[in-house]
Amino acid sequence: MTGIVLAGGKSTRLGTQKALLKLRDQTFLERAVSALRPFCRQIIVVSAPESALPDVESCTMVEDEEPGLGPLGGLVTGLATSDDEWHLVLACDLPLVRSQVLGLIVSETAGADAVVPQVAGRLEPLLAAYARACLPAARAALGAGKRAMTALLDQVQVKIIEEPRLRDVDPSLVSFTNVNTWDDYLRLSVPERTL
Repeated sequence: MTGIVLAGGKSTRLGTQKALLKLRDQTFLERAVSALRPFCRQIIVVSAPESALPDVESCTMVEDEEPGLGPLGGLVTGLATSDDEWHLVLACDLPLVRSQVLGLIVSETAGADAVVPQVAGRLEPLLAAYARACLPAARAALGAGKRAMTALLDQVQVKIIEEPRLRDVDPSLVSFTNVNTWDDYLRLSVPERTL
């Protein structure tokens, strides 16, 4: 299993790089890497060319193959960089992810091309697992001008983890707390155990 941290977002609503925001003396990027390490033999950090993120120890730092294509473009870059079969993907703007949720996702990879949680009826493709087999479909979606993650998920075998199972390991679903604005950042409250 290889970890892929998606850190290439433009952060237009926030006005600064999310990856470098801090929570409990760690940047969001450092938190994402720390969360993935117990499950992954290597970690790839995908960023935009202009982001100039600092290197993270023991991580492979790569820039988007084609900048500006959103998370799907970042996923393509990460999958293309890796030689592993499975990839645990985490967007850096999900700073409260619980290890139990990551463990649940990892445990469900058999018989699927992608494992994706579903919360409040919506898929959460930026905290999910993807097989290398997804790469051709992801490239094809981008080639057709489709940048939404659903353009990939519609073309591969997806195993959905329903909300009740997620609540078994993360009762308040804090793992899916997304930071898009300064208000989101200021509202962050760290549970007793976030990793």
